Amino acid sequence: MANILITEFMENEQIDIMSSKHNVSYEPEIYANSKALLDKSNDIEALIVRNKTNVDKQLLNSMKELKVIGRLGVGLDNIDVDCCKEKGISVIIAEGANAKSVSEYVVMGLFTLFRGIRKSTEDLLNNKWDRSKHTGSEINGKTLGIVGVGTIGQIVAKSAGNLGMKVIGNDIDIRDEDEIWTKLNIESCSFDDLVCRSDAITIHVPLTKETYNLFAEREFKNMRKGSFIINTSRGGIVNENDVLKYLKNGHLGGAMLDVFESEPLTNPNLFSKVENLILTPHIAGLTAESNVRVSQTISEQILSFLDSKGGLI
Repeated sequence: MANILITEFMENEQIDIMSSKHNVSYEPEIYANSKALLDKSNDIEALIVRNKTNVDKQLLNSMKELKVIGRLGVGLDNIDVDCCKEKGISVIIAEGANAKSVSEYVVMGLFTLFRGIRKSTEDLLNNKWDRSKHTGSEINGKTLGIVGVGTIGQIVAKSAGNLGMKVIGNDIDIRDEDEIWTKLNIESCSFDDLVCRSDAITIHVPLTKETYNLFAEREFKNMRKGSFIINTSRGGIVNENDVLKYLKNGHLGGAMLDVFESEPLTNPNLFSKVENLILTPHIAGLTAESNVRVSQTISEQILSFLDSKGGLI
């Protein structure tokens, strides 16, 4: 039997399944106590985390028996992947498990931004009946730019196309001749072309050295006046000061941000008094259904890994 440590929320059903075969320690708050986590690390062979556990070199060095990490999600910016490779530690992600949830969030964001209804409830409760103020636009016929046409980007593209939007996309990992472009009726274009042509842009790329501040002063300046941007990927891809500048000066029509460079927000006042801005606490991929899929995916893959290694007895 292997020793498995789970440091963040996971569905009970999957914990019970793993516990029937291995020694499982479920401590969903231990990520916040680095000393306690280090003290717990000696004999751990499988580690399961979300995005709050800092799996850095110090932790990895302390986990002498660690063979595999299961990430309840897809982002890897909280895991020192290079160190894992050096130590021969496998890293497993829940690829595609929350894709439907994120894509639905993006579609919701498109409707909310284009129709401009964010403040209508507050206005009505304050006896402000102004129909002209809340007259938005249809998304039918508008151009949606998708940066990163992976699993989530493809689902968004299909939904947007069904709603009558023209979809253009940019993905450095997909060749122009790939059939996915024609299959989903997406026009492949350069990044700069996408920025200039889109009525709304949605971002679906990982945070890397290359994508840090991918959207900053130059990009916002070149976006269409009145256009929208949605970021559900990672904070740091959108420069927060720059997006606020272009929201406040009226060049951007609105933004919906689910991720931030510092989470939780360290300076919420930075985002205050911006009427055309919608903020959510990193929940685009978080639904009751996706939690089940993510937990099941990682549980199955961790068990399969351990079985292939003879249970690491």
